[in-house]
Amino acid sequence: MMQDQIRPYELPGLLDRLPAGITTLSLDCFDTLLWRAVNCPRDVFAEIDLPGGAVEQRSWAERSAAARAYSSEKRAEIHLSEVYRRLHPRADETRVAEAVAAELALEARHCFAFAPTVQLIRAAKVRGLRVILVSDMYMHEGELRALLAAAAGPELLGWIDHVFVSCDHKVGKGGGLFDIVLQTLGLQPQEILHLGDNRRADYLAPQKAGIFAYQLLQFDEDAEQRLRLEAAAAMMIDPAARVRRPVMQLHRATIALRSTKDPAHALGHDVLGPAFHAFARWTKAELDALSGKLGRPVKPLFMLRDGYLPHLCFDALYPEAGAKTVEISRFVAARAGLIDMAALEEHVAEWIDRVPLPALGKQLLLGHHEMARFLKLREKEQRPAFRKAVLGHELSRKILQRAANFGTKLEAHLRAAGVEQGDAVMLVDLGYNGSVQNMVAPVLEQRMRLTVAGRYLLLREEQFSGLDKAGMIAAEGYDNRTLHALTTCVGMVEQLCTVAQGSTVDYAVDGTPVREASDLKAGQNATRDRIQAGCVAFVRAEGKAFHRAPASDDLAARVSAATAALARLMFLPTAAEVALFAAFEHDVNLGTGKLIRLLDNDEAARGLRHGGVAAINSVARMHVPAELQAHGLPLNLSLFTTMRLGLDLRAHDFASGGVEVPVIVASAHDQARLTLTALPTIEGYYRLVVPVGIGRYTIAAQLGQIAECVQIEDAHFLAVEEMDAAEAPDRIAAQTVADGMTMLAPDLYATGPTGLVIVPPPPVPAENNLALVLIFRPVRWRKGDAAAERLAA
Repeated sequence: MMQDQIRPYELPGLLDRLPAGITTLSLDCFDTLLWRAVNCPRDVFAEIDLPGGAVEQRSWAERSAAARAYSSEKRAEIHLSEVYRRLHPRADETRVAEAVAAELALEARHCFAFAPTVQLIRAAKVRGLRVILVSDMYMHEGELRALLAAAAGPELLGWIDHVFVSCDHKVGKGGGLFDIVLQTLGLQPQEILHLGDNRRADYLAPQKAGIFAYQLLQFDEDAEQRLRLEAAAAMMIDPAARVRRPVMQLHRATIALRSTKDPAHALGHDVLGPAFHAFARWTKAELDALSGKLGRPVKPLFMLRDGYLPHLCFDALYPEAGAKTVEISRFVAARAGLIDMAALEEHVAEWIDRVPLPALGKQLLLGHHEMARFLKLREKEQRPAFRKAVLGHELSRKILQRAANFGTKLEAHLRAAGVEQGDAVMLVDLGYNGSVQNMVAPVLEQRMRLTVAGRYLLLREEQFSGLDKAGMIAAEGYDNRTLHALTTCVGMVEQLCTVAQGSTVDYAVDGTPVREASDLKAGQNATRDRIQAGCVAFVRAEGKAFHRAPASDDLAARVSAATAALARLMFLPTAAEVALFAAFEHDVNLGTGKLIRLLDNDEAARGLRHGGVAAINSVARMHVPAELQAHGLPLNLSLFTTMRLGLDLRAHDFASGGVEVPVIVASAHDQARLTLTALPTIEGYYRLVVPVGIGRYTIAAQLGQIAECVQIEDAHFLAVEEMDAAEAPDRIAAQTVADGMTMLAPDLYATGPTGLVIVPPPPVPAENNLALVLIFRPVRWRKGDAAAERLAA
């Protein structure tokens, strides 16, 4: 940061930097003293009632009015009434005045005085300094004063000695407004310190006039980028954003006050902070509403492990609510939920083909000796035999009795958390299906006569359970395509919210949790701790940057901003964020003991080279957007758009710009020459597909005819019906032999004009029609090649 720039958290020390002789503190108004609760000024226009939305039309009218004023009068500054005369050319003065008043009312609704700037003004007055405002704005002085009074109160207005507005003087800061300030007040330039956020208007212009100035730098570069991308995410997930509704960002002011530069703290503070501050407020509103509906207190129970960070944030805001944590994993919920034969049948049907058989046996409380007889069978016989046995009379009776005993231990665990017979409880978790609630609500209602509700950060039920469930981000506010898109990346959010302990697999008789050993790395836990500390720091600080909260600070605004922040993190992560959780692992739970890498960058790169952009739409790894981040924003936007809108895009829709490759197909008896088109994938790679059927053919791709230097990425055989599958299960590795090609480095060859890549047939005769897939990258095109010339053109 340059010496002439100052960050918001440094404002308390600004007056100590003043050179001798300063008598007047001059402040810019918007984004220095008055901030807006939205992403950018034009968001305010979204609430103007015009057909199709007012943002574009209101902006067009302003540009048109400014152009007209300059053309006719060489005047660079306009008034808001001129904007509305351009927007409504047939309107009379009464209608224009009403439109101006309506916009000013919207400004008053979204504006707030930035507390550090207010404190600076107060400190300046204590020192005996004059305080003035100098603003480039399309309002008259009286209108700006009225806005200040409405947004910040009359006391602040009383501390302002003079207000200079470009609209009244018909000249802006860069065109001579500071000269008018000096003449009007009878001051010398060296008597004024000016502070504002615009580099040209608030630093260069006053410096030109001889005035000492600082630029207020609201955000560091990373925060500025995140906030812009959050606005983009808001518009992606909400069709009304910046059309009928502004893009709300009430958290901007608190983010501006962050002084810590640690990327982990910044991620927690700037991104998770707004999300879980909103979730805490939403949960408290739901808790109060349900308590009022039932006529008795509802006890909030945050579900560990993933409810750990939500609990920290909720407890920081509402310590009086008495929120507790309980350890009810999906694994223990599955055990306790086996209350009758119907529940057992449903659980077996749901999971028998989804988890390893030993893991399912653990869920059903079966011992190793009871599982041994099934695991001795041939693999295709194991699951049918297991299903039949566990649903039979003898084994099902044992399972249900053990589950009942397990329920007694779960009951003890809840009593240790302060839950009593007949209580109303609210299970709070990230979501997204509420599976734990589905499994334990019947047993808790049966054993303890509890009234059970579930409240989730994100709720997208796969079936309508009929239980008392709600989500902060749910179908009431977003369509199911959007909810589905968000759930695909929820594993990353889970890892940022969890606690550094193993999953609960049992309870002692007194309800003490029995946990699996945690295999997560110490580095992962340490990074997560810093992220969570940043999140809680935001929650504790939020609101302190407001001198007085804006009228638009309501729960709906907080939820929409939180949703956009999470959507941005999920689909448009920054490089710094990806670096933080690149080594993270995810615990699958359900008794599998399985850890999955959150990111697999190598596999993602390989998939892109093999399948191109189309491949990203059908990959089912943990956090694909983070894997794509290094390959550029267009891929992330493509994935986000496709998933959000449910677009039916296929591989051939992306097929363009191919290059023709001569190919020889030879058998023991004859050969044929073909010319096939290799289609581009990404980063200069091409995919050549050669049909070989079920015959024993040798393929020779004459890459030397198109390239002087070529990289061979991969070669494999694939069943034709699996050609468009993202993860084809029966890929057969192919051997390659370079002929007429000189190896320069592994997989990199200098090729003569007759250079060939020869691929023998697969070692095992094919049962289905096969195709050879060759992935290559021409590093240097052969001069004179028509395809290369066409591509270059």
